[in-house]
Amino acid sequence: MIKTVDAFCRQHELLCQGETLVIACSGGPDSLALLDVLTQLRSEYDLHLVVCYVHHGIRQAADKEADFVKEEALRRQCRFVRQSADVPALARQRHMSLEAVGRTERYRILRETAASCGAAAIAVAHHQNDQAETVLLHLLRGSGLTGLSGMAPKNGDIIRPLLAVTRQDIEEYIQVRGLCPQHDETNDLQIFMRNRVRLSLLPELMRYNQSVLNDLNRLSDIVRADDEVLCHMAKVLYDQHVQDTGDGAAIEKKVFLAQPLAMQRRLIRLMFRQVTGYELDISFQHVETIRNLARKPSGKQFCTAAVRAYITYHQLCVAVPRKKTEKVVPQESLAIRGAGEYSFGLYTVTIQLSAAPPTHADSHMFVFDYDQCPADLTLRCRRSGDTIRLQTGCRKSLKKYFNEKKIPVELRGNIPIICSGSAVFWIYGETCSAEAFIQHTTTTYLIGNVSGGNVHA
Repeated sequence: MIKTVDAFCRQHELLCQGETLVIACSGGPDSLALLDVLTQLRSEYDLHLVVCYVHHGIRQAADKEADFVKEEALRRQCRFVRQSADVPALARQRHMSLEAVGRTERYRILRETAASCGAAAIAVAHHQNDQAETVLLHLLRGSGLTGLSGMAPKNGDIIRPLLAVTRQDIEEYIQVRGLCPQHDETNDLQIFMRNRVRLSLLPELMRYNQSVLNDLNRLSDIVRADDEVLCHMAKVLYDQHVQDTGDGAAIEKKVFLAQPLAMQRRLIRLMFRQVTGYELDISFQHVETIRNLARKPSGKQFCTAAVRAYITYHQLCVAVPRKKTEKVVPQESLAIRGAGEYSFGLYTVTIQLSAAPPTHADSHMFVFDYDQCPADLTLRCRRSGDTIRLQTGCRKSLKKYFNEKKIPVELRGNIPIICSGSAVFWIYGETCSAEAFIQHTTTTYLIGNVSGGNVHA
């Protein structure tokens, strides 16, 4: 078995000369065999081995097992580290299963241990039976290609040298080497899904196909290679076409809809991960909802606890959810009573009266003929029934104006406007109405400047 594992490590470049490795060891048959094998390969690769036992706080027998692993590590002249986590308490706090929390905490602790001792990688004891069980578990959960890829020999800082061998190979190795591993009784409990797959489903499948173990491992290898190609293609598309919007990511609808179905789904998953900042995957149902959103008109959106997907005139956007307490602008109106500084939500409006026109103008400024302005000039956001009279003299609803200008629906309710009743005089970042255009006869100019806010012209 040593030669098989060594050849596998060389094939997948799992071990490098002179590096430090953390070995995850529970004292069971698989991890004890891993420790023993890597110890025998240590001199050939000049490895520095650190053995880590993670106590999950679930079983009393774990104290005895930790002492056993320490003894086995020191006997092989390896450094030993014992770490602990209160998995039951964390499971209650996070409303997750013991199995899920145990796995998360185990890898977190292993990575902290690796960082503290300068280890290049963490070696875990997964073998071909584990690989077959993993593929079956993902298949039962309706996984895509990534799930059916199973476990890679090397995934970031995690290496799996025993993926070259079966559980039977390990049992024979233990017997030949005279090893006495510990037994974790929780591995016999069928309350855990993986245990049921190992103890019931896989043996049943072997009644139909004696080679199912090899076949599932081969399936994993084939699918992983295909998945890597598709992942690379999706990443290239993402880098070419997806834009960072500050609070999320956006892609042109035409570009997105022109992609094959597989690429659309992968692009959505990449956008999701960009927004959330973690690898937790989005469900297939949510992917399909967001994908179908790209064919809908501007303004449509879909929200989850993690992301908000919405459509503009040209883009499919995935962003962080809006905070319910965030108010960009107040709902009430603000009366303009001549020159001065006015606060309007996150905006500041400075108004001055001048006998001369401004020397420059931009989208944050409005200039009116003061003598033509009504007394009830008001600063607010749009309301139903608002209209604006354009330079051509025609009057149209503010909704129609926004539609024609392709202003995103999600921004319209936060755009400040100056109005009198339902007659709009100025739209922030857009235009002035013909109602108060300055004339050659204008003697007093009302000049306003708007700053702040988060709606950009």
